[in-house]
Amino acid sequence: MMRIAPAAKAFVFARQSFQPVQRNVAFTALRMMSAAAPSVKPTNPEFSSGPCKKRPGYNIDQLDKRILGRSHRSKLGKERLKLAIDETKRLLGVPDDYLVGIVPASDTGAYEMAMWNVLGARNVDVCHWESFGKGWFTDAISHLKLRDSVTVNEYTADYGELPDLSKTNPDHDICFTFNGTTSGVRVPDGCDFISDDRTGLTLCDATSACFAMDMPWSKLDITTYSWQKVLGGEGAHGILILSPRAVERLESFTPENRPLPKIFR
Repeated sequence: MMRIAPAAKAFVFARQSFQPVQRNVAFTALRMMSAAAPSVKPTNPEFSSGPCKKRPGYNIDQLDKRILGRSHRSKLGKERLKLAIDETKRLLGVPDDYLVGIVPASDTGAYEMAMWNVLGARNVDVCHWESFGKGWFTDAISHLKLRDSVTVNEYTADYGELPDLSKTNPDHDICFTFNGTTSGVRVPDGCDFISDDRTGLTLCDATSACFAMDMPWSKLDITTYSWQKVLGGEGAHGILILSPRAVERLESFTPENRPLPKIFR
């Protein structure tokens, strides 16, 4: 089982001196959602369900080549990991008591790592309306075989539509995609369908939302994304953001008869 104490310890690295990224004052305003069609279009409107276009002005020569070929356990590797984690929390406004981790295997690795470690403690509601969300439902019933031990409800809709999210139960764990990468349909602003008094956890695949949309952190217990979507970075790494409630589940729940790959623990 994935234990937070060692993981948290691994993320406490010496800070590297760096020049902070200046946040664009218009960034938050641009992220606000509206029902009206946007009047300003991006320079490049293409959005891929795989790696996206690099940011304007990107040049590989701007990267610090000292880190190439270095272990993540080296002093330099630890400094760069801590820098990425600290900047993630600052730019996204992640609460201080939430944990941010960098994990292998992109958003898929981060989300499945969460599913394999926390699901099965209570009934589960899976909401999906595009291919990636449907994949999490398949994981739940075909690979984790959760229906052998708990109730798994499926709330789905056709491409271009949202299911009735009000049907979700605050006493269940809720799995959902914040913004459908392959359908372009997102949850309502603020995630008001999620109760503030819930007893279950929310597992949010936010790979096409983080850095593009406002994230209501009080509604999100486990949030995942990858650098290759909105940030236009490379694949291979995923980000896993855990609320205190998620940490408590990890520390108190051990799935029965569920082999966990070492990479997931």
